[in-house]
Amino acid sequence: MERSLAWLQHARRLVRDYERRPAHAEAMVNLAVITLMTRRLARGPFHPTAAPPRPAELVTAA
Repeated sequence: MERSLAWLQHARRLVRDYERRPAHAEAMVNLAVITLMTRRLARGPFHPTAAPPRPAELVTAA
């Protein structure tokens, strides 16, 4: 949960409580989550600096 809140704090609008109405604040949180998920989905199957995924035949079930 803490990590999720930290990710949302990257949205500048959520750092301070600028909104007067709770519905507007909720809309800003929804917008931040949509932006975060869109960027994650658009960047590809794995992070470019991460090691490439291993082939399925090398992965053994524990």
